[in-house]
Amino acid sequence: MAARDKERYYWLKLDRGFFKRHDITVIEDMPNGKDYVLFYLKLMLESVDHEGALRFSDTIPYSETMLASVTHTNVDIVRSALKVLIELGMVEVFDDKTLFMKEVAKLLDSETYAARRQRELRNKDNSGDIVAQLSPVCRQEKEIETEQESEKEQESEKESGTLSVESVCRPEDVRRVVDAWQTLGIQKLRKIPDSTTNAGKMLRARIRDYGIGSVLEAIEIVRASDFLMGRVKDFQITFDWFVRPNNFLNIVNGKYDNRDKPEQTTRHGREMQQTYNTIERWAEQHANDSETV
Repeated sequence: MAARDKERYYWLKLDRGFFKRHDITVIEDMPNGKDYVLFYLKLMLESVDHEGALRFSDTIPYSETMLASVTHTNVDIVRSALKVLIELGMVEVFDDKTLFMKEVAKLLDSETYAARRQRELRNKDNSGDIVAQLSPVCRQEKEIETEQESEKEQESEKESGTLSVESVCRPEDVRRVVDAWQTLGIQKLRKIPDSTTNAGKMLRARIRDYGIGSVLEAIEIVRASDFLMGRVKDFQITFDWFVRPNNFLNIVNGKYDNRDKPEQTTRHGREMQQTYNTIERWAEQHANDSETV
């Protein structure tokens, strides 16, 4: 399969009654309310690649001035809109300052480029542009060929980890992850998170994106981490925290591994702070320039 065929496209399935919702109606009636709603939609679209989670990078969260820059919104509007959205529960702020639009998980859908191409081909066939010109025998052969291509496509996507959650994330995989988590002896789960909860959706997404083996390996990484297990600081990992996209990526990349040389972590922290300060200054300058135009 070509590299382009493995690319995944995301979109939000926005309900036609979105602007009739009580929370949206209440916001629109506020001063600058329509700007708040537009800003909220921009945040959701910015977060689709991470299923609702929004950060500038793994190490740097978005600030108000940075959000103003990337969404082309006045920084005062950003500040006021965030306050309203957080109060209404439409935006959550995690401990690491990640912004999370929980509604995105319910509205999100995706497919690979190859799947899109195959779907468009089927739609064209069904419209009569091709199939109507074929004899009954050829039409049957065409349908068989399409089914075979679809099966090959699914096998290729399964190997590359790009098949849909429903097709790849089996119930037994979810149970294996939960059973492994329970052996950590920290936060015990009362039941298996189902696909209607944020934790359940994010767990299934992690299995889809990384494979069951990598998710189980991540739990072993947690087991070996003094920081995540709460052995060195007043912090202990929870399951919800574990399955969030940025947190999970940091775990598998070794961010929370035990460090034999603390001075390296300190130096890295200083470098990250310098980078953050530089970006923050750039964002503030960009926002100020936008306001004066």
